[in-house]
Amino acid sequence: MGPEGSLRVGLRLAAGRIGPVSVRSTRPDIARMMLLGRSAAGVQAAVPLLFSVCARSQATASRLACAAAAGSALSASDSAEAQAEIAAETVREFAWQALLNAARWLGEAPAPGAVAAARAATGYRWAAAAGGAPLAIALAAFGRPAGDWLQLDSWPALQAWAADGDTATARHIHGLRRPGPPRAGCDACTPRLPRPAVDWLLPLAAAMAADAGFAQQPTWRGAAAETGAFARRQDDPLFDPAGAATGLRTLDRSALRFVARLRELARLLDGQADPSGPVSLGALALDKGCGLAWVESPRGLLLHQVCLSEGRVCSYRIVAPTEWNFHPRGALVAALEGAQVDGEASALALATRVANSLDPCVPCRVEVEVDGA
Repeated sequence: MGPEGSLRVGLRLAAGRIGPVSVRSTRPDIARMMLLGRSAAGVQAAVPLLFSVCARSQATASRLACAAAAGSALSASDSAEAQAEIAAETVREFAWQALLNAARWLGEAPAPGAVAAARAATGYRWAAAAGGAPLAIALAAFGRPAGDWLQLDSWPALQAWAADGDTATARHIHGLRRPGPPRAGCDACTPRLPRPAVDWLLPLAAAMAADAGFAQQPTWRGAAAETGAFARRQDDPLFDPAGAATGLRTLDRSALRFVARLRELARLLDGQADPSGPVSLGALALDKGCGLAWVESPRGLLLHQVCLSEGRVCSYRIVAPTEWNFHPRGALVAALEGAQVDGEASALALATRVANSLDPCVPCRVEVEVDGA
């Protein structure tokens, strides 16, 4: 286990159905352990070194929160630069999944072109003209330029592309089709977080300040909620309940999450506009020298809340996307509890697929206990 901890998902299987699901996290409270007592400058120097995953998103959230707590804000140019950095981080994270993980999940070796494109993605930097990297990544992931792939704007068109199987990405999506009726107990029960807005961020800030445990098990309007690309794409006709009817009949949420990440990856590679489409960030100055910042990181909504006293951190709370999606009553648990499966191997495969679709930022281990075994 690394310094950022891990997740353990426990399933109990009885009579062909998954019963209670437990999620145990060993993720330490890094903010409390490592940031209290530091100056704002010291915090901003430390945060990128403390997080190996989504480091730019974490650094930006920290910078925004500290600025808000001090009564200042980022300049327009600094904000644009931060958005560009997070957009590039999103390309790197999503490309790695599409180019390498999709093949691994299929039991295939990544194609040489995919490996070369993944290397290009590792060093990706956002720019209006980023050389040949965007095209190389798109060809390896989609088999065509990103703009052309985005023209597949209906589920029948996307499913036809997936059925052709020209790339591991396409074959992975094709393999995620439902073999029959939905097998999960309540796959669509967990609400998706909307875009950040002051009216619901302020109550979250109050809850974070009042309860240190809230950061480990956050809720939105009293309920566990899902965050990430699938939540961000609620305005996309492919992913709203009405427009997604065809997709929802043939794909469960684990597949829809993967497609949502591909849509965001393609938009960024195509350079349709600026990186602010998938990337949302901002901050609010709170009372008593406190500030709240939000960043839509690759994996979802990231919150940093900091309070300063005499220039030093007296309180620091972080709510990361993994805490939303792997909440004990969250999206993972809702998708698994009550699911009908064919046995232990089937239960393990389903749980692993759902966990992968939620893309935790730490290692996740699934364990299955069979009643009577």
